[in-house]
Amino acid sequence: MRRSLVSSLLLMLLCSSCSAQTGPGTVAMTPAKELGLTEQPVRIPAKYRSAFPEDKTLSVPAGYTVSVFHAGGLNKPRFMAWGPDSVLHVADKNAGAVIALPDRDRDGVADTAFVAASGFNRSHDVKFYNGAMYVAEETKVTKCIDADKDGIYESRSTFVTMVTGGQQGGGGHDTRTIVFDAAKKKMYLSIGSLCNACREEDRAIIEEWNDDGTGRRVFANGCRNAVGMTLHNGRLWANNNGFDWQGDDIPPEWVDVVRDGGFYGYPYAYGHGVWVDFNANSDYRSLLPLTALDSARVRSMKQPAALIQAHSAPMALEFANPSFPAAFRNGAFTALRGSWNRKVATGFKVVYLDFDAGDDTTANSVADFVTGFLTDAERKKAWGRPVGLETDARGNLYLGVDDITECILIISPTKK
Repeated sequence: MRRSLVSSLLLMLLCSSCSAQTGPGTVAMTPAKELGLTEQPVRIPAKYRSAFPEDKTLSVPAGYTVSVFHAGGLNKPRFMAWGPDSVLHVADKNAGAVIALPDRDRDGVADTAFVAASGFNRSHDVKFYNGAMYVAEETKVTKCIDADKDGIYESRSTFVTMVTGGQQGGGGHDTRTIVFDAAKKKMYLSIGSLCNACREEDRAIIEEWNDDGTGRRVFANGCRNAVGMTLHNGRLWANNNGFDWQGDDIPPEWVDVVRDGGFYGYPYAYGHGVWVDFNANSDYRSLLPLTALDSARVRSMKQPAALIQAHSAPMALEFANPSFPAAFRNGAFTALRGSWNRKVATGFKVVYLDFDAGDDTTANSVADFVTGFLTDAERKKAWGRPVGLETDARGNLYLGVDDITECILIISPTKK
């Protein structure tokens, strides 16, 4: 009995020591923090009562409210961006369109919705740069011009296309995300993998382009599906949707700075250089035999800025701005669309990653910021999947929901 007790204590100490390790070959999850969320009904403006269910609730930090900014007529709304005259635009993926949602009186409710441009193939992201609107489609980025400044982008041209040859056409992960860096005059484009886990050089990458559409090069690789990307303090940041069939808790999803020439694990490693279980299924067995280049790439991996629950499916990544309350001013939000094959569902929420002020690149904690979309984790029941995020200069967080109850919500501080 005593020997059993001593053995148990030694095992506990060993496990504790392992969980604290952060060196190569380890997985150091970002510590969880509780914000004391309060459940409240989603406020529905009169104009949207026929388009949004009345009985929905969400939990948010004290001092915040949740209301409908726009509902109705959307077909998988994805990422959002502010256009000219501070009009919010959303890439409506399945409609192949960009929808403009002006709020001229700044009352937190879209005045109307109109199609700013259409005819796209799986429009996932929209950005405004140097007087033009750029739409990320499955196989290209399209540049759109509104010559008469009426909000409708009549003129368009192909800005960049996916590299011909290889496997960079359609299929597999079909979302494309773009980020412009005006200081460097560059555009970054994420291209997800074709499959769950396979060897591919033209996919699972982040490309860098000159902002005139020339000079394509691979900026980072091993990024299975970096759906969320943003620029913060002059650095490119991204999150990643990890591979499947390694277990309910493997691999953790990462959020990190994207380094020039960096390798981020796909298809054979995760965390801080931890090898996958190659016996998990045929996807991973097909990666063998490993090469010297594989080993060198895994050795080059860094500890990510944050590691969060596996299979959460991180989408938009958005840093707070100075208009946010002090408690949330130095961090980033990421929308977790939610799992599809985990035994107990996870995700379906927005989390907040806390950083120290300045150029900190290691998250102190991860905390639930918006929950309540997932109503039964065991039965995988939910009323929405959060995807898009955008902020404004008044401390509001806009949240796009792309499934089940398609809408744009606004999470507002009561004291601004």
